[in-house]
Amino acid sequence: MKKHFLVLASFACLSSITWAQTDTISSKRNLQDVVISAIQAKQSTPVTFTTLDKKRIQQLYYGADMPTLLQVTPSVNAYSDNGTGIGYSFFRLRGMDQTRINTTINGIPVNDPENQGVFFNNFADLASSAEQIQVQRGIGTSTNGTSAFGGSINIQTKHLSAKPSAQVSLGMGSFGSSRLTAEVQTGLLGKHWMFYGRIGQVKTNGFRQNSGAQVQSYHFSLGYVKNRSVLKFNFFGGNAQSQLAYLGLNKKIFDENPVANTFTHGESDAFNQYFNQIQYSYDLGRGQTLSASAYLVNGAAPKFQFLAEGWYTFNTLNMANTTYYVNAPGDTIFSPGNVMTSYRLKQQFMGAFANYQLTRGKLDLVAGVHVNQFQADHFMEVNWATTIPAAFKQNHQVYFNTGFKNELSVFAKLNYAFTDRLSVFSDVQVRQTSFTYKGKDMEFRKEYGKVEDMQWQFVNPRAGARFGLNRYVSLYAMAGMSMREPTRFDYFQDDFAPRDIKQNEIKPEQVVNVEFGTELSGFVNGKINVYAMEFQNQIVGTGAVNNFGYNITGNVGRSYRRGVEIDLRKQVTSFLTIWMSSALSSNKIEQFTQTYTDEISGTPITQTYANTNLAFSPNQIHNIGLESAVWKKRINAGLSFRHVGMQYLDNTSNKDLSLPSFNVLDFQLGLNPSSFRIKGLPQVSLRVNNLLNAKYAPSGSLGGFNTISSEGIRGQFPLFLPNAGVNYFCTATWVF
Repeated sequence: MKKHFLVLASFACLSSITWAQTDTISSKRNLQDVVISAIQAKQSTPVTFTTLDKKRIQQLYYGADMPTLLQVTPSVNAYSDNGTGIGYSFFRLRGMDQTRINTTINGIPVNDPENQGVFFNNFADLASSAEQIQVQRGIGTSTNGTSAFGGSINIQTKHLSAKPSAQVSLGMGSFGSSRLTAEVQTGLLGKHWMFYGRIGQVKTNGFRQNSGAQVQSYHFSLGYVKNRSVLKFNFFGGNAQSQLAYLGLNKKIFDENPVANTFTHGESDAFNQYFNQIQYSYDLGRGQTLSASAYLVNGAAPKFQFLAEGWYTFNTLNMANTTYYVNAPGDTIFSPGNVMTSYRLKQQFMGAFANYQLTRGKLDLVAGVHVNQFQADHFMEVNWATTIPAAFKQNHQVYFNTGFKNELSVFAKLNYAFTDRLSVFSDVQVRQTSFTYKGKDMEFRKEYGKVEDMQWQFVNPRAGARFGLNRYVSLYAMAGMSMREPTRFDYFQDDFAPRDIKQNEIKPEQVVNVEFGTELSGFVNGKINVYAMEFQNQIVGTGAVNNFGYNITGNVGRSYRRGVEIDLRKQVTSFLTIWMSSALSSNKIEQFTQTYTDEISGTPITQTYANTNLAFSPNQIHNIGLESAVWKKRINAGLSFRHVGMQYLDNTSNKDLSLPSFNVLDFQLGLNPSSFRIKGLPQVSLRVNNLLNAKYAPSGSLGGFNTISSEGIRGQFPLFLPNAGVNYFCTATWVF
């Protein structure tokens, strides 16, 4: 641990040679932005993005995790395991899951480097500390961490403020849901120091049975500011405990008892994740700024309890070479029966990035470098089994392996304004990453497979232009390419290597992305854009999931995602606003071959499909909302309608393996009595989700077996991941 803190300390030492002698309040906020502005899109950047500012976040957030918040932006479909949006929650952007969406917090890459997923529930309630959230759709601009393939989410936490304040929020809702958050800003202390702190807890019993979740989270920031420099320490994270509910329901159970949960034996997990960051920004003068940041992230899964009922074998439990245990006279084969397993994980992730920015006249230049290293231990223990040899100790370890992932990337972005109306943009990133796997021979069995050391190098270029027709209408165009390496799960489809693995078994994904858009202001504000994403070797889900709820995946050849997105807002009157966030798309695979098992003979059968629809990619997603502020803005109300089109669960365009479209109506009411100047009265908000009590499933998977009959009948069936019916959440907030 000592060497990790030495890395952080080395960045702190930079401050000793650059402090200026006077303090300017106006510069503090800008310098806090510098660390992440290098990876964010600016207003003049010709990419497709939506930004949620602090006011909008506070208006939308009530306790549900980040995916629920993000679904007000175009092309986002959110869902959760337990149906409430609290706990394990996820989203897809333009049909692509979170493993293909780059996510950063204050520039720190959040995607798990090995599997590239993001679990927002590990640090739930982060939205309480969010200053800004930017959603870039498509490959966007160069960023830190995994390649921005389907999009990127850039989260900036709250600025340190020169003014002191405090806030306490208490919320309660359906299904035993609750939220308690307390935060404080000290303001400026001793002319230079500022501190922000938040602690909180979010919990729910879940809409589904045995699907509760509870997360304790924290966020602390300490800053030392001068007129030309800011040194800031950020510490945030959380401890999450969840009952498992990631398996869907068949049609009959979904219709009759949507609260059911396949997991009924106490299956649960726990995970903690702690982020530590030091940021430094310095104004060099003459339009130049320099920023640097180092981070250390520790994560661990104390447990992932999964009951395997009867189908585990000696070999799976790492008991193949033991003396067979005789259950009864005459028995010669041992079967462990039901087995409670615990999948464990321990991670350490550290890195640093530095950015130089120059803004002078018509030129805006940004250059950056990012380096990190990651190590994760994966292992599984047997907690208990129906029958188990006496020689085995409690928590017998079945397997143990370690994954190592290293990354180095550099980028340069240039924006040049030829005139007040016309500017051009270019951006190129060179990214190199490697993966190494080390398995451990266990007591009774050697490691299953050897994994080839892997290394990838990608060059991801982008270029575009922006042209202002007049003061109300601007046009932009962007074209670029991005490549991305496969994940550990893409190779293994499991938590260990089940066989010898070669790098070329799975090909890197490649996408060419073209975006055309217009930005409007005046009569109506917002953006309308069309896009084309042309893929080669896209890695897509088959619809099936493994023991951990991860999608089973594989390469397909040529495929595309094309569409139009609308993100508009109109102030109708002084008290009424209408907004719209919509997407119409076509998402196709030109041709691919799928292998089935013959239902009777058990022999492999291949079938080729052409011009089929990509799984989990609805052709329509629409959000339309009304917002009103009356009585001197003391009362705020909102009504929003959401439509998501039909989703196929695999890539064969089989309607029998699909989720139907759905419509949802939500309502929100807020009361702000601060203008009454009566002490002690809180701000109150009421959120009613699914006002019309629609029964729907925003996501799902495939059940059954990958077989096919001579008549072409599949052995798989749809599983529905249900969302809650009508439910409410009420919050009271005291601001001091």
